[in-house]
Amino acid sequence: MSKIIRIAAVSYAPPLHDHHKLGVNLSAIREVVLRVVERERPDFICFPEICACSGASFKAGISAAPEIGPYAAEVGKLAKEVNAALIIPCIERHMGQVFNSVPIVNRQGQLVLVYRKNYPTIGEMDEGICPGWEVPVADCDGVRVGAAVCFDANFDQIAAALERQQARVVFWPSMYWGGQLLQHWSQRYGFYTVAAYSPESSIVDMNGRFLVKQGNDTFQVRRGHMPAWAVAEVNADRELYHLDYNQNQLTAIYAKYSPDVQLEVHEPEGYFLMASRRDGLTVEQVAAEFKLETLREYLARSVKQRTEFHQRTHLPRK
Repeated sequence: MSKIIRIAAVSYAPPLHDHHKLGVNLSAIREVVLRVVERERPDFICFPEICACSGASFKAGISAAPEIGPYAAEVGKLAKEVNAALIIPCIERHMGQVFNSVPIVNRQGQLVLVYRKNYPTIGEMDEGICPGWEVPVADCDGVRVGAAVCFDANFDQIAAALERQQARVVFWPSMYWGGQLLQHWSQRYGFYTVAAYSPESSIVDMNGRFLVKQGNDTFQVRRGHMPAWAVAEVNADRELYHLDYNQNQLTAIYAKYSPDVQLEVHEPEGYFLMASRRDGLTVEQVAAEFKLETLREYLARSVKQRTEFHQRTHLPRK
């Protein structure tokens, strides 16, 4: 069924606070969250990379790093207060190491996942940031969500892991823009990408186009005409398909369900997107009725058949 959600990506980082020694304090972030909620009424709010532990250096941020338990508890209180899911990245103490982490807390105040940056930069690792090794995806307020961070955008295996787990919205806190890398991720892997970066945040559609860009370095923001956050409404009941074996059903789907089912064909790439705009009707129901195969399923089937072909032929492979 149509699932319209409103997402805000905020270009803001608070002054450094020592969460480790002085206890978790999100008062500065709370003020920004309250302004965003008052103006935008979003379902999700995402902040930039390690924003809760940013400062003059990674060394200072590492010293201030909290453990996830007390940190998530404070984020949860704020999420319940504003009735919105919160993504407030931090440096995290975990298993005797420190990680560049993205906790996602739902609007009920529950921690639904923690993503730990799989590919820190060489500079981060030199400072002591430990690479993560998992790419979790979870349901958050009815939406399949996941995360990646900054330098991770260079590694498609992260996007592929998010795709396999059917992420619909991927939060990407960062210290740079991402640009066409994010467009590629969204179009190829079929999820919305939410980039939170202090100079300019953005939200990328599943078709690879930027829906919005806005942050501290945006001209109208610098002039005081617009706030330093990017906001977009998206339909989370949307799926990516290949045209192969599916395109012959498009006429029948359109005839039966238009305008309640939206079809968006990308002929050069061989893909199409299908979204439901009717309450009580999901894209999965339409796909089952017309025996559609998602791009994810089609490529997995192709890889399986390729492997079986090699096994049958016993060709030498170096």
